Amino acid sequence: MKSTGKKFITTDSDYQQICQEEQKIYHHFLELVLTESIDQIIDRFRILFIQCSPYQIPEISTALKKIIQLPESEAKFNYILNRCCYILINHQQLPQDKKNALKQLMNLFEQAIDKSESYYYGSGETKKMLELVNCFTHSQEYLSLKRMVEVINISSANNTNDPLNQPLKNLNSHYPYLYKYLLMSPNSSKEHQQAIRKMQVEKQQKYEIDLSHYVSHQARLQLSQVKKSTSAKNPTLLSNDELLLSIKQFVGKVEGNETYRDYAKRFLAYTTVPQSYHLFKDSFYEYLSTSFDVESHRIQVKFKNKLYNYLQNIMSDSDEQLLNESLMMKTCNQLLSFLILHSPKQPQHFFFINLIGNLGPVITTGLLLKILLVCQQVRPNLEKRFAFLFKHYEFSTQNKVQWLVKVLENMQIALSTNFGRIDLSFFLSR
Repeated sequence: MKSTGKKFITTDSDYQQICQEEQKIYHHFLELVLTESIDQIIDRFRILFIQCSPYQIPEISTALKKIIQLPESEAKFNYILNRCCYILINHQQLPQDKKNALKQLMNLFEQAIDKSESYYYGSGETKKMLELVNCFTHSQEYLSLKRMVEVINISSANNTNDPLNQPLKNLNSHYPYLYKYLLMSPNSSKEHQQAIRKMQVEKQQKYEIDLSHYVSHQARLQLSQVKKSTSAKNPTLLSNDELLLSIKQFVGKVEGNETYRDYAKRFLAYTTVPQSYHLFKDSFYEYLSTSFDVESHRIQVKFKNKLYNYLQNIMSDSDEQLLNESLMMKTCNQLLSFLILHSPKQPQHFFFINLIGNLGPVITTGLLLKILLVCQQVRPNLEKRFAFLFKHYEFSTQNKVQWLVKVLENMQIALSTNFGRIDLSFFLSR
């Protein structure tokens, strides 16, 4: 029987050997980021991953060649190349260095795509490497890298006179709470995850500082304590009036004489009393349904009925059980699916659009905030669904998806004022 020349991982020892080769590559780049410049490391990327030229350290090129001979080489290569990219990015301390590293990496991959045809008659290893790099540029890992370019470089939307005609994807950098799901995948490497988390924390902190500064400036303006000629930049994409309305909604008293947070605390205190799951769903309906108390009686009845019927049908076989944390969490997760969208596999979100159209983005966001305030564990679920909607519309122009932009902006304010370190209560106590 003729050999195919491909190495299959058939035993534990084979698997361990491949893992060892993989670790050699990672350790090599971890050493490089401590000793060499970005330009030097990019040149090593070119030699090792694209040109297949003789590498300064033969042991590293041999390790890579062993890996690309595997039948599952595409998935393995994508993971290795992506992780090496993030080793380079994550170890740059200055924002400008991160930008420079990303820019050079993206240029390198674009050049590789251009070379793929000219190397058609090249050596087998060179063709194979370019083939794998070409596949990488069509992968989810590469798409995440491109999104990260938008986040780090601050999109071109900031440099255009007509941002509403720019694609939604240019707003990647505006929403740190979505970074985990826009810029990471379940298979993201440790370096990749660290880079995104660090960036998320930095962007969120800056957002909260800028928001506090802007609101403080607006408060002083209203009290005539500063000249109208002075200015502070609005860190959101909302108008000044929209922003102040949002803050009043998510920080001020909106549920009778209570803030959203106070109202949630009172509801949670009630749930500590032993009760059946069925009774809990009834009280949960009362807690949530006040969001539908709008002027239109028809809209009130329409949405209240839908919410009531949906809640009654959630895990109805557990109605006689005593309420517990698991039932609470499952209920809130299913509600988010009902209100926003079921799942990426079932991406219908007409009900969500209908909510925004009838209640407006502020009240709709408040309804979702109520759920988060009684069960913070479901926040990743909400963020995941928002990220999916963002990806679903990322190539649409912003003017066509203003309903989504308004909700994303309001949710950023709601999360920052209720779960962040920012305190804007001073604005409402004047």
